[in-house]
Amino acid sequence: MKKTSVKILSASTIVLFVLGTPLYAQGTDSRIGSIARERQEKQAAEAKAITKTEAEKKYPVKGGAYPTGQRDPHDPSGVVVSPYPPHEKYECSKVAHGALVVDTKVNKVFVRP
Repeated sequence: MKKTSVKILSASTIVLFVLGTPLYAQGTDSRIGSIARERQEKQAAEAKAITKTEAEKKYPVKGGAYPTGQRDPHDPSGVVVSPYPPHEKYECSKVAHGALVVDTKVNKVFVRP
């Protein structure tokens, strides 16, 4: 009697494990979708151009020159990433190449590449 109940219990445990593992593995990982969704939802802010004379008055240059923003090849044309942390994205399509742009998050100036 004991051997039969142990065999039945073992068999049912194995069956539940074998059937349950693939079903659990087919579930979706919500973290993967949230990262992609966050990247799509976070739009680039509109860039605010500034003249060189205004920049020198309000945001004096340290180290000889203003740093250059970076282009991400995965972003649409005209989107530039600020060189200052937290590296905000700015829509610079209406700003000329080489012009100065204000990073409004940290109140510093960078050059549009």
